[in-house]
Amino acid sequence: MDFGYLYTSFEGRINRKRYWMGLIVLIIIMLVVLFAVNLVVGGSILAPDPRTRLVTFVLQLLFLYPSAALMVKRLHDRNRPSYWAAFLLVPVVIKALTDLMGMSGDPLNQNGLDYLIGIIIFVVSVWFFIELGCLRGTVGSNQYGPDPLGTVPAPAR
Repeated sequence: MDFGYLYTSFEGRINRKRYWMGLIVLIIIMLVVLFAVNLVVGGSILAPDPRTRLVTFVLQLLFLYPSAALMVKRLHDRNRPSYWAAFLLVPVVIKALTDLMGMSGDPLNQNGLDYLIGIIIFVVSVWFFIELGCLRGTVGSNQYGPDPLGTVPAPAR
């Protein structure tokens, strides 16, 4: 599997298997890096201080690009435009910004903004889970490239 292509390119299409493999690897790397950096900085995820908030925000921004690359290629396989990725990425960035500013993000003391953004992210995530993770891509070539599963046999007459 070409991880460089998966995490850096916004061109082409990927099938569900490559999407899930790429997503699982990316999540594992994100969690390991997040916990390792917070351990080095001395912060705690459960009691966020300004250092922890800043480190978490920077890491979220760093992992935004590979996440977007995965989503866009999978959207292309579903014959959807790239900008649909913004439906999930924008609320996630807004949540990261409000967490950084201390307006939200305290897991032990949730407020209305936490709940509002959380509900939006949850609803869009369920939609993306179904759209990107469960539904088959366009059969045959589409405007974004050839079918990643290969050629489709001609129908029997």
